Amino acid sequence: MRFSYFACMRSAGEFQKFIRPFSQKLLALDVGLLPMSAYSKRYLQHLFDHHLYYLEIYADVLDQLMRHSSKAQAEIHLVDFGAGNGLLGFFAKFAGFKKVWLCDMDAHFVNASKLLAGALELDMDGFINCNVDTLQSALADHQIDAVIATDVIEHIYSLEDFLATIANMNPAMVTVFTTASNPDNFLKCRQLKKLQLQDELHGSNPSDSQLAGSEKTEAFFVSRKKIIAEMFPHLPKTDLISLSIATRGLIKADIVTAVNTYLQNGTKPQPDTRWANTCNPLNGSWTERILGIEVYKRIYKQQGFNVELQNGFYNTHRGGWKRYINFAGNIFVILTGKYAAPFISIIGYKPS
Repeated sequence: MRFSYFACMRSAGEFQKFIRPFSQKLLALDVGLLPMSAYSKRYLQHLFDHHLYYLEIYADVLDQLMRHSSKAQAEIHLVDFGAGNGLLGFFAKFAGFKKVWLCDMDAHFVNASKLLAGALELDMDGFINCNVDTLQSALADHQIDAVIATDVIEHIYSLEDFLATIANMNPAMVTVFTTASNPDNFLKCRQLKKLQLQDELHGSNPSDSQLAGSEKTEAFFVSRKKIIAEMFPHLPKTDLISLSIATRGLIKADIVTAVNTYLQNGTKPQPDTRWANTCNPLNGSWTERILGIEVYKRIYKQQGFNVELQNGFYNTHRGGWKRYINFAGNIFVILTGKYAAPFISIIGYKPS
């Protein structure tokens, strides 16, 4: 595994030239007039407000993909997984990739991406409502060369299962995922831990932030407690509380298995103690899960992937004093590498 400490000293990649013309297509749209769900529209507005920054990230993702692919760009079939409104996949199609599919587990986002593709006059190759478990079957009739995503990998319940699925789809698969859950950025981790504890102990509300989600959720601890109480109504209260705490980070089926194991031999799960990693027990979606670099290395290696990590960069398109702060932030990335990077890119590729 290699980690580039100077990734923010980026030379102009081949996809930089597509940013301005694609930006013009975006700016010609009125997000408010698109008939999509409220959360899809809210998320899309956030992307539009910072679109030049996100397009720079997308261009970097595609550059990393091409550095590790044995195929020419015009021959590559790729999937934007967890596509949301689809901007990454749209940008890839606009830049000349042969076939691009958009996949998301939220039907509202799939519908939103269809609407947006029509508005942008982009002929995409498929819009698929699927998750990790159904990804391979949904694309069984196609040879996929690459899977890319931004701000998705930190939410996937079982990264091991996900990478196993991808490896099964194509032994020569290339993956590029970005995540803001950079385990070596102390300030970023502190911010993410606050979000994790909010979801774990208090729950979330759409009014909390622009990207808070479409529905109010109760505290994950409370959800786990309800699951255990329903499935094991005769469990003593002290065990109910302790098991609700110990099963942090487990989905419902795994919670039930863990409680049965405890009843059989007294063994409880051991949640992550380094970070406050927690997931919604009803769907397994992690709250900005933080994994150590060595953990990523191990998981990728188990599925036969080499892995390379690149440091991300700050948004220098922001207005006023924030722009200069972010310029300074990029200098810190140059000087300190991963310890200052606002996000990291994780590139998985098979040995040649």
